[in-house]
Amino acid sequence: MNFQHSPHCRGCKLRVHELLGALFGECRMHEQFPWPARPEFYADTDVGETLQRICDALGALRGHCDFIKSSQMPPCDYFVAEPPFIVEFDENQHFSRPRLATLANYPQTIAVGFSIQRWQNLCRGIDAVDDTPIDRDERRAWYDSLRDLLPLVHGFWPTRRLYAGDFQFCALDSAKAADLALFRRLLSD
Repeated sequence: MNFQHSPHCRGCKLRVHELLGALFGECRMHEQFPWPARPEFYADTDVGETLQRICDALGALRGHCDFIKSSQMPPCDYFVAEPPFIVEFDENQHFSRPRLATLANYPQTIAVGFSIQRWQNLCRGIDAVDDTPIDRDERRAWYDSLRDLLPLVHGFWPTRRLYAGDFQFCALDSAKAADLALFRRLLSD
């Protein structure tokens, strides 16, 4: 397949799916899990206090306190079945002030599959704003936090995140060992 690369390249998203499948076997896109989206459901878990802090910080940031619209965590970008873990493909709209606020509330001891410091720096540098609807950035930041933290409650490996701007993923070929090795490195950075 030949794809025309762009900032929201569909080819990159499809290629990441192919590469994950080549490396790990079964990989599904847009997998939905029946995990509640409200922090009170996790009060007695290892991430309960963190989720409540994040929720409070998001509400305090711009005064948008009613940003949890879904009863469940929305679907993830990719789900690798064995070992179970989620992969998120973050485009620029994921790097906002609300996302920076969520990341600032992650405990240093939390296991994540990406560099929190790097994601914070990307938030500061990109500073995306999406105010349609008015609390869209808070919603996106909250659901990103759920995708980072809830898998840990359910025995998954830490969520991996890829920054779409890091690489032209659509140029990789899942049939080439060198491309698979490069993708594996990008996935573990």
